[in-house]
Amino acid sequence: MPNDPYDPNDINPSDPQQRLRADSRQLAQDLDDLLAKLPNLTGDAIESAKQTFLTKASQGSDKLASIKSSVTDSYARGQECVTEYVHQQPVRAVGMALGIGFLLGALLCRPSSRGYHD
Repeated sequence: MPNDPYDPNDINPSDPQQRLRADSRQLAQDLDDLLAKLPNLTGDAIESAKQTFLTKASQGSDKLASIKSSVTDSYARGQECVTEYVHQQPVRAVGMALGIGFLLGALLCRPSSRGYHD
């Protein structure tokens, strides 16, 4: 398989979601390895493991902050696009909203076939 999106060894994933998956898998693997070694550690090795854990946790926190920022920016851009579209095409936007509302209403209010009969 030339480009497996779930390969944790792929150091150059092509899209941000794949990169996030690879990074989170690598972080989880590193922490699992560290926890597996913990019962056999003594003295300075415990302090070193603690520092490694804190470093990995900090890296994870930094990645989450980056993801949050990216999602916030994407949400803001999407909101701006929708607002702009509604201002440029108000009748079409209302029509789309009515159509989507009708479809959702039809899907949610249809009779179910779960055996609930009067």
